[in-house]
Amino acid sequence: MRYALAPRGVFWSLQGEGHLRGQQMAFVRLAGCSVGCDACDTDYSLAERVDLAELVQRVRDVIPDGARDRWIWITGGEPTDHNLRPLIAALRRGVAGCAIAVATSGRRRVVPPVDWLSVTYHGGYELSQRFGHELKLVDGLAEGLTIPAGALDFMQYYAQPLSINGREVDASLQRCLQWLRERPAWGLSRQDHHAWGVE
Repeated sequence: MRYALAPRGVFWSLQGEGHLRGQQMAFVRLAGCSVGCDACDTDYSLAERVDLAELVQRVRDVIPDGARDRWIWITGGEPTDHNLRPLIAALRRGVAGCAIAVATSGRRRVVPPVDWLSVTYHGGYELSQRFGHELKLVDGLAEGLTIPAGALDFMQYYAQPLSINGREVDASLQRCLQWLRERPAWGLSRQDHHAWGVE
């Protein structure tokens, strides 16, 4: 099986959003996206296709010696456009002590068990992934700060301002702050990796 990678498909960096903000981890950026938001800030175009063994080796190669945590964050685009089950199984076998995280729009269920499931609901579609570790709503993407109808079961809930070309939109931040004043169970997430100058 081969996987489509976006430019800089495997890299080591800091997580800039949500509950795991500030954690160093290996990122696997898969190409393609069936959601296609106009304001997306990610280059998920196809750069290359690699087989599982090579992909696992690339992940091992980017993890520095002495890394305390071995988080692997699978993202896109939309990673559930791919069959994640073989990829997750190969990473668990090939990277000792790793923890697997998946970032998704929630249009499809994430079937394989993962250690962290981050769902960013963009609005305008039925949310299939209704449980996980964190749910983020990004102001300015599709329907923006619209809580999906129906029962939800997440550990953390976040509103996040829109960033364009690596810069947070101040008006979006102000809308998030106002929105949060009426929802004390929700927190603020930001794309801090932009401010830090890392991918």
